[in-house]
Amino acid sequence: MSSSNGVDGARRFTRKHVVAAALWGSVVIPAAVVASSKTVYAQTSQNVTFSIPPGALSGALAEFGRQSGIQVTYPPEVATGKRSSGISGAVPPGVALDQILRGSGLSYNFTSTDTVTINDLVSSAHAPLADDGSMMLDTITVTAAKGVSPADAPYTTAGSSAYISGEQIERFRGTSVGDFLSGVPGVLNGDSRNSGAVDVNIRGMQGQGRVPVLVDGASNETSVYQGYNGSTSRSYIDPDFIGSVSIEKGPSMGADATGATGGVVRMSTIGINDILLPGKSVGVRLKGSFNTNSSSVPAAGTATELVNRPSFLDPTGGAGSIAIAGTTELVDVVAAYARRKSGNYHSGKNGYDGDLSQYKPKQEVFNTSLDNESWLLKGKLKFEDGHSLELGYTRYLSDYGHILGSQAWGLSSLLPYQGYRSSIDLATYTARYRLRPDDSNFIDLKVDSFFSKVDNRVNSATLSGGILNPQYFWVGSERWGVNASNTSRFYTDVGDFKLEYGGAFTRETVGLPDGVDKDWYTSTQFLPRDGWRKETSGFTTLEWKPLDWLTLNGSTRYSHFETMDKSTTLTEPFERKDGGWSPVGSVTVEPLAGFQVYGKYGSVLRSPSVFESLTSPSFIYPVEENPVSPERAKTFELGANYLKDGLLLPDDKLRLHAAYFDSHIDNYITRANIARERPTRPGTYSYVLGRLNLDYAKMRGIEMSAEYDAGRYFGGIAWNHYIDVMFCAPEGVLAATAQRCSASGISNSFSVQQVPPKDTVTLNLGARFFNENLTVGSRLTYVGKRYVKDDGAGATASSGVSYVHASNWNPYTLVDLYASYKINDNATFDFAVDNLTDRYYVDALNAVPVPAPGRTVRGSLTVKF
Repeated sequence: MSSSNGVDGARRFTRKHVVAAALWGSVVIPAAVVASSKTVYAQTSQNVTFSIPPGALSGALAEFGRQSGIQVTYPPEVATGKRSSGISGAVPPGVALDQILRGSGLSYNFTSTDTVTINDLVSSAHAPLADDGSMMLDTITVTAAKGVSPADAPYTTAGSSAYISGEQIERFRGTSVGDFLSGVPGVLNGDSRNSGAVDVNIRGMQGQGRVPVLVDGASNETSVYQGYNGSTSRSYIDPDFIGSVSIEKGPSMGADATGATGGVVRMSTIGINDILLPGKSVGVRLKGSFNTNSSSVPAAGTATELVNRPSFLDPTGGAGSIAIAGTTELVDVVAAYARRKSGNYHSGKNGYDGDLSQYKPKQEVFNTSLDNESWLLKGKLKFEDGHSLELGYTRYLSDYGHILGSQAWGLSSLLPYQGYRSSIDLATYTARYRLRPDDSNFIDLKVDSFFSKVDNRVNSATLSGGILNPQYFWVGSERWGVNASNTSRFYTDVGDFKLEYGGAFTRETVGLPDGVDKDWYTSTQFLPRDGWRKETSGFTTLEWKPLDWLTLNGSTRYSHFETMDKSTTLTEPFERKDGGWSPVGSVTVEPLAGFQVYGKYGSVLRSPSVFESLTSPSFIYPVEENPVSPERAKTFELGANYLKDGLLLPDDKLRLHAAYFDSHIDNYITRANIARERPTRPGTYSYVLGRLNLDYAKMRGIEMSAEYDAGRYFGGIAWNHYIDVMFCAPEGVLAATAQRCSASGISNSFSVQQVPPKDTVTLNLGARFFNENLTVGSRLTYVGKRYVKDDGAGATASSGVSYVHASNWNPYTLVDLYASYKINDNATFDFAVDNLTDRYYVDALNAVPVPAPGRTVRGSLTVKF
């Protein structure tokens, strides 16, 4: 990597600096360097625990940068052939550098609090002069990147990714839990207004483990039946407990990414740094919030055409949370509780289209309420010699509004009505172990394990003659898993190497929730899923940096799965096994400081999920007659990053990213009406819902994002555009009236719910005032039309099954306002107006045809002490 302070890899000094160097010589310059170093670094002289063994000087400097978070720059030849005695222990970085460089004939200079330059004073003083009188030095190598902030990481990575801070989550959390994901190019939350869950779509890939959502390394994904209208994969967390979110798009080399063909969403819960004031070891965070534009939930069965909308500033919902934290040299502890309650929201009034939904402008949208309680408890034990163990527990209880997707479409002749509320009880336990001994570059061990238990009781109902007829879709599941990896680093004359290797295991069982009488349930409801699935994988990744401007990365993973269907409808339990390899590789070139060009390719195997493997109402065709094979996503990405500080002003920041992606998924797993020979009439066929592997599905597109921050003013823009989307079934397996290939998704398949908008654009502009205590801004979001409008082609009565309706939407533009004021060191007030223009719209990827919230005012007060 070239220094960002150079021009074409060279650092120039004016003639007067050269003259000064000649006059003062080698006596004055060393003294000035040392004095400058101590002056700059005096502000950040806190101890850092170093573990750098004796070895090559280049490797020692690389480890210093990685462990301290300080960028280290130097001409490559000054370290060639030199050795270092290393350093071990907790000392200030300057002291560590003194030890690392002892006997090398080199010195150092802290040019800022996070950048240090290694100097060969003799060669520098006698470097040749350029024609303009400046001094030319060789290309400077940056040896460490640990100092890159999480917000900057997406602009220094070979691949497309995103980071959402706690501040951004607060700013854009919206009405529904998944709203904070809006604005990330290529990322949408599916079924946003139905249950308060997160179901992430990345570049058209969604559901069944294609995009795992991990909270502190744990998965709680549950698939929920939507009738003929497909299924949704739901994950749950309270927004007050989210500390930050990292999103990786496309194939991943992570230990936790088995089967992740679309990407990975990694959420971290709040920690001590989110709660404690600077310098404090014990603290409390209190948060209270309100929202407008909602009404109390009416009695089940209520059906009406119009309910009065509350006034613009009338608080009708809210939340509160308390978090307590403490830290010592041996332990960190966090405990938190959150309560959240909001009624049914109201639709907007402008831009109404009666073809989109049964709901009128400003109408109360039934079955959109939330009533939640959440708990969080975690503690981290910090041992000597690089050991730590974090234990965590979270509990999420919710009574929420839900409507079955197929009923919402099938009852278009009736007025909307309030159904029964559904419930979820989710408990998650996590354990995260870290080991990095002080005297080894070869051990950097990470072990994450979890256990989650879900009791999800989805209650639906049909309204006939003013009477509700209930339908239950209850599921109880337990999932536990572990992934472990170790990283070893090697520094040689042919380049730096990083080797990571490990494995993962997960097991999931599905049945009725505990305490439910199976005979009673099955006498009136659909048979529940009953069975289990387990998957084992092992992987290794090698990164090689032969030159300062070139990085090569290769990874391979082998995974094997096994499922067991124990449905009573089968003659005997049905077992299924399979497995395969998933290679991923990338090349990164950095021709200029801060500018990267990369290529990435992955061929990732995703095994059938537990939902896709077990008998359930979603699949009429028996599982043992049409088991599906794993799907394989072949993804190519070509992109560029640019990260520059001090572009126009001393402290401004510019961040740019652009990428082209091409995903071709062989054996894409979905559902459709497939041919089945009639037992009583050989040679004739009926078409019933069953699992199938498509020939392929494909998504191609581009994304771009830019951010600029000048301190007082900041802004950003993001754009995602799809060039091609297509789904193709094998010859002769679909109903004769159905299209074999369709960009809108195969008829009656889950894919019709997951076709993204052709274009999404987000523009964010803001400013800071009063010593940056006040931040104000506005965000504009444009969501274009569905890539191809779903017109139901190929679905006829002869298929024997009702048609699956995708949620079509009209293009819409939203304007949001936000402000945050830091009252003092202890208190911050946040205020927002979502959907300022009160737009009536239906969300992209919504599985049910209901409008999104109209104009909504939100406010929150956070106090720390």
